[in-house]
Amino acid sequence: MPEKIRVMIVDDVAETREQLRKLISFDPDIEVVAMVGSGEEAVTIAPKALPDVVLMDINLPGMDGITATGEIVDIMPTVQVVMLSVQGESDYMRRAMMAGARDFLTKPPSADDLLNTIHRTYKLRQKMGTGQLTPGGAPGGQAPVEQRPAQQGKILTVFSPKGGTGCTTIAVNLAIALQTLLGADARICLIDANLQFGDVSIFLKLQATRTLTDLAPHAQDLDSNLLRTVIATHSSGIRVLAAPVTPEEAEMFQDAGVEEGGSNRAMKAILEFAQKEFDYLIIDTARHIDDIVLAALDINDLLLVLTRPIIPDIRGARMFIELLQKLEYPMEHVDLVINNVDNKRMGIQPEAIERAMMPAIAHIPLDERTALRAANYGEPFILKDNRTPIAQAVIDLAKKLHNRFAQRAEEKAAAEEETQRNVGLGRLL
Repeated sequence: MPEKIRVMIVDDVAETREQLRKLISFDPDIEVVAMVGSGEEAVTIAPKALPDVVLMDINLPGMDGITATGEIVDIMPTVQVVMLSVQGESDYMRRAMMAGARDFLTKPPSADDLLNTIHRTYKLRQKMGTGQLTPGGAPGGQAPVEQRPAQQGKILTVFSPKGGTGCTTIAVNLAIALQTLLGADARICLIDANLQFGDVSIFLKLQATRTLTDLAPHAQDLDSNLLRTVIATHSSGIRVLAAPVTPEEAEMFQDAGVEEGGSNRAMKAILEFAQKEFDYLIIDTARHIDDIVLAALDINDLLLVLTRPIIPDIRGARMFIELLQKLEYPMEHVDLVINNVDNKRMGIQPEAIERAMMPAIAHIPLDERTALRAANYGEPFILKDNRTPIAQAVIDLAKKLHNRFAQRAEEKAAAEEETQRNVGLGRLL
């Protein structure tokens, strides 16, 4: 029989402690091992109660929740602290995360939010290890967690000037294909930059408790801890930065203003920081060329322009590519993807589209049944059955993209080596 998740509740209001205990009692896999009313008491009791998860009120008399969190995590590094706060206290998030908190819940939390958060943070504890703890150190018998070396991940933006071309479908399945191709250690992040009407979370059947909105106020001073608290993890292994829950929440990005070239400052700062944290960023976009899309294009490594073999879609994609050329956007950073290709029906063939625009990197076959089922059930087709032609086409696309970037990296390294060799030869002469 699996062990229950051990939870300690820290809140100075006895009624709140009891309400949280009652909500937790609905889940037979969780037990409350301690309830305390102050930060000082929490620091004293935690090593004795040995909780897996601590529900910590941020506003406590005397030692506040942030200070208590820091002291508990120093003593018990694998304990997962979930901070409880009332609305309007989002400015405390960064301080709390720096102290070691793993997540935030707004008071009073719903039963679903509370129980889901406890289970999710407990899984993080399992990944960290559960060995004997030593003050200020890593779990006994384990080496300290290795810091991820600084790097520049690749940014792939999926865009179409027409709606309904399948941008979200391609972005979601491409992210999973890259994760599968590169293995569990690869860090792939899918970003839903369709801020008003993004539905990446629906395509993944993912309940994200935090969204890009939570990062916007802190875009200029992000850190890894804060980013991790907002990112959701899908069962496939990919990380997801979800779009705001409601369209009006997207307005927070407008408060940050735009750069001279039209890029949204907050979104660009978020992407630049996330680029250092991941191997690949896959960005799903809205169909409008706005300041959010421009922010992605500013630092983009590859833009995938989607179209379908339908005259309005082809016309829109062609006009967009012509616009990029007028703006002198580097076309080596642009690739065409033709979606919904059906060679069995009368219609415009991919070769004709390529002659009108540019060679396509991928032809994605038409499979309405598979694509619609994946969207309606929140089950990406690349996970449901990767043997279907549509799944195989996306897998091939992932391989082409990764191989291209690997080749570019090798060419760059060879060029740098040649430059160093010439410099050394010049010195000798």
